[in-house]
Amino acid sequence: MKIYFNYQQLYIYQFLLDLVMKLRLLILFSLFITVSKAQKTQNVYFLKNNGQKVEKKEDADFVRIIQEPDSGDTRFKLLEFYKNNNRKTVGHLISFEPRLSYDGIIMGFDSLGRRTEALSYKNGIPEGVSVYYYSNGKIKRKTEYISSARPVNEVIGENSSLNDFIFKTNSKILYHADSTGKVNIEDGKGHLKEVNKFKEYESGEEGDYLDGMKTGLWTGYDTQLGITFKENYEANKLISGESIKDGKTYQYTSSFEVPEYNGGERAWKNFIASNTKYPTYAYRNNIKGTVKTSFVVDKTGKIVDIVIEKSIENSLDEEAKRVLMYAPRWEPGKQRGIPVRVKYNQSFNFNF
Repeated sequence: MKIYFNYQQLYIYQFLLDLVMKLRLLILFSLFITVSKAQKTQNVYFLKNNGQKVEKKEDADFVRIIQEPDSGDTRFKLLEFYKNNNRKTVGHLISFEPRLSYDGIIMGFDSLGRRTEALSYKNGIPEGVSVYYYSNGKIKRKTEYISSARPVNEVIGENSSLNDFIFKTNSKILYHADSTGKVNIEDGKGHLKEVNKFKEYESGEEGDYLDGMKTGLWTGYDTQLGITFKENYEANKLISGESIKDGKTYQYTSSFEVPEYNGGERAWKNFIASNTKYPTYAYRNNIKGTVKTSFVVDKTGKIVDIVIEKSIENSLDEEAKRVLMYAPRWEPGKQRGIPVRVKYNQSFNFNF
């Protein structure tokens, strides 16, 4: 039996066939998007509490996951987890190399899953109001950060104040209470006595706040440095300070002074450039790149504890170490007038 189609029937048949093909393509495209989302690129790091990377999860104190930005967002997603799989940190980053640069609200939690802080960042610097919590859920402190300039040198004070040194921010304490809810500072005004207990040492300070800022006479101590101190403030600005260690008195006008190479940063860069030689082996074999190092300026100003943080090739690594080993002494860093060890990062660019 023969079946005949007229032109109208053929048109409808072709229309339905095209529709089926389009639906199949739409379904395949949707599946592709779903699979792509499920396979979002992410970097996973196993870390110790001091920031050191390790190879195995079982050797780590926590796990850091950095995911590629979501659609419509340029920021990376940050997720950190304790060994017990409880979340540690949740937030966003604008970059993560060579260090994390936060943006937006960063939530912190303790190992039992309790909220410890909600920090406000903008372009890697604390800005806006951050809130800190006790383990019982009560608010400990509300701090307003007003950003200023980033630090010029990539330095890490081993005993330094994050506010005064690393973040270079002006901050105001708007509210502070003890764990029972007793208020010490409200609307930026009050008296605060705070003790910080760490595993191996303890520090504390006491004084008045006005308009969220330190004012008048403040007293304190630091068992790690072995000092007691007195400081005078005006609107958070340290006017003068005096610390006592082993019966000796030290005067200062800055709570932390960074180490300084004789002649300053430009002279240090000139020293690196003029004393770094291209190793013959690397030159002949066209080996180039950037060796990243860290070192400590000790209490006497001498460079010690040199570490190759990023290796390129042995001869280049050794040349970077050689230059640092024979560098002249610096003026040491000081905390409350007391010489302290300070860690620096330094890159060596080997390029033809």
